[in-house]
Amino acid sequence: MSQIQKLIDKLNSKPTPNDMSFDELAKIARYYGCDTESRGNHQRAIVHEETGTVIPIPCHGKHVGVAYIRQVKELFSSIDREGD
Repeated sequence: MSQIQKLIDKLNSKPTPNDMSFDELAKIARYYGCDTESRGNHQRAIVHEETGTVIPIPCHGKHVGVAYIRQVKELFSSIDREGD
């Protein structure tokens, strides 16, 4: 199993994981055709240009909050549905 598939499986596991780093989310975002941006003091964002979706993610520590992981997961699910 590839590294990206392992990360996607981790993202889609139940309950929503609370131990994902922004770097892990960024790898998955690139796989889905999204960009990542640094927005200044402890803030980054995942951007999907085609839909105009921007998900700001505060980075205070090693892990991303569960609420932001859920938002990113929803974005990736919508991208999957568009591709079908």
